[in-house]
Amino acid sequence: MKNIHDSRILSYNVDFENSKIIIKIIDDDGKYSDLLFEDVFAFHFEEQLPHSIILDILEDEVDTFYTDNKEILDKGKDYYWPMDYENSKEMLSYIKSKSYRYYKIQSSYGLNGWILSRAFLVK
Repeated sequence: MKNIHDSRILSYNVDFENSKIIIKIIDDDGKYSDLLFEDVFAFHFEEQLPHSIILDILEDEVDTFYTDNKEILDKGKDYYWPMDYENSKEMLSYIKSKSYRYYKIQSSYGLNGWILSRAFLVK
């Protein structure tokens, strides 16, 4: 996979109809790439600023998803976000049964967040 460290985010597009997120980036050498997340279940971005710089995108264990995001998940639960569920165990079971992966976006400046999707590609 291409190194995306220190790439600048140019734009991102959330395609709800096709369950995709495309993040357009440019690296220090001026090369453009697309970060493509397919079969997206849910996502959350913070600090969406122009010229955000990506440090890394890490895949973490799905089991840590709820504990990492408890505050925002509890806030969204009454609004059925990211789904209608009774408890964290039920939600995690669903996520695992559908083979979603937990990707964390880390930045040195700007956009931080996570995406639950089935696939991540750098094009």
